[in-house]
Amino acid sequence: MLKKILLILLLSSISSHAIKEQNIQKVMDTKVRKVLLILKDKTLSQKQKEQKSIHVIDDVFDYRIMARISLGKRWKSLTKNEKTQFIHVFEKKIKHSYLDKLRLYNNQKVILKDVKKIKHNRITLETTIIGHDGTYKVIYLFYKKKNKNQWFIYDVNLVGVSIIQTYRKQFSEFLKTKSFKQLLREL
Repeated sequence: MLKKILLILLLSSISSHAIKEQNIQKVMDTKVRKVLLILKDKTLSQKQKEQKSIHVIDDVFDYRIMARISLGKRWKSLTKNEKTQFIHVFEKKIKHSYLDKLRLYNNQKVILKDVKKIKHNRITLETTIIGHDGTYKVIYLFYKKKNKNQWFIYDVNLVGVSIIQTYRKQFSEFLKTKSFKQLLREL
């Protein structure tokens, strides 16, 4: 069940290409449809599907912000080089997880709902994933870059569970007994 939930989350996912506020729903709908078409294309190998899917989804997530939030207070104590290393490793982890879940795709349907502005610099986009074993709600959390009309995904919430907060808890527990360098190696 957990694998199916993660698949659903990642199928509807979408390092830094901003979306204008008025285009969030349209852009995300287009990306979801493209990924679903890629996954259904029987002329492509699994590797080709993975590469093409990553290409489609890899331009609205802000991996830097996601990495920073996932480390919490620890982020401030890192050197510039350590931050760069962590962002790189964290991005790879997110993408690797995405690719693992792509292999579980089994014709789920994705419906995008309305965009909701919850603060002047925060927007959510709710989606519903309809699969053979149930319906799941996925919420994308967008933030607005300061002084610009550019919006990026900084978290995804599935059935009430935040990806970034989950990583934050895991990393916090890990760093209580191990070093940052060990965390980099583990990721």
